[in-house]
Amino acid sequence: MLFSNINGINKKKIVLLIHNNPDGDALGSSLALFFYLRKLEHDVDLISPTEYSESFQWLPGSEDIIVFSDNTQSIVQQKIIESDYIFLIDFNNLSRINKIKNFFLYSKAKKILIDHHPFPFFFDFMFSDPTAAATSILVFRFISDMNNLDKIDKKIATCLYVGLMTDTGFFRFPSVTSETHFIAGKLIEKGIDIDYIYDHLQEKYNENRLKLLSKALKKLKVIQKYRTAYTSIKASDMKKNSYKQGDTEGIITYGLGIKNIIFSVFFFEEKEKYPIKISFRSKGDFDVNMFARKHFRGGGHKNAAGGILEKSLSEAIEYFLNIIPNYDKTLMFSI
Repeated sequence: MLFSNINGINKKKIVLLIHNNPDGDALGSSLALFFYLRKLEHDVDLISPTEYSESFQWLPGSEDIIVFSDNTQSIVQQKIIESDYIFLIDFNNLSRINKIKNFFLYSKAKKILIDHHPFPFFFDFMFSDPTAAATSILVFRFISDMNNLDKIDKKIATCLYVGLMTDTGFFRFPSVTSETHFIAGKLIEKGIDIDYIYDHLQEKYNENRLKLLSKALKKLKVIQKYRTAYTSIKASDMKKNSYKQGDTEGIITYGLGIKNIIFSVFFFEEKEKYPIKISFRSKGDFDVNMFARKHFRGGGHKNAAGGILEKSLSEAIEYFLNIIPNYDKTLMFSI
């Protein structure tokens, strides 16, 4: 039913929603779907609850993303209420679309989930697979199931490839399978410029981003007993270094680069008196998704998750340090 309606001749009003602070997979998968549905001559809008990192502003179609704000609120509300279909891409928890949640719940549009995170809610149509390495894989499958792989052009392929690269850690995470490489191969056949993509994702650092990284590395603490590393950034560091969205990306991975460390944590105080944001990364069997859900009102994947805490930065770190001893055996014997 869904495929025939979207593949049919009747033009539909479609809204694509991505989560707050969208990463490469959220942006890549949604922009790919944006271009694809427009090729089917539908009226398509892509909406983000927040700004996104300038490191992704080179992506094809990024200038068409509607970022929710006080100035765009009425536009976003109208588009969601009047839509025929709403796609939720790369998230399954409505808390991740902030104030847009109220418009979404009021809308009578058919809701379609395309996501690879665990524990999804039920929507009208679901393309959910927690074993998939990236949501971009599910968008590729979605297009394939509609027998429209021929409609994947260089722009769509570029966006999907960015999603694959960023959510797999450049194809090195355990979630990578033969399907991941098969799809990557198909996208390469569309003529994408891998050097150009890699250069924009991995080799472009502004001065402020490097200064923030320097701050974080100076504060890096290692607890060898629990094979854990953690660091933090204060709101004052943000002010001194003219923080832009995305400047803290990648900081957490440095902890995992230390020998014998399997659990890395990053505490981020974006604003004073603001809930502390925490990122978690792990290697092997240590499940940071369950850890984040249990202690930090968060979630994500087995080896990559996030959460928040209504405490000061020092209180959040102290809270974390009091929890870690409860996982001593799990951390010592995980890999």
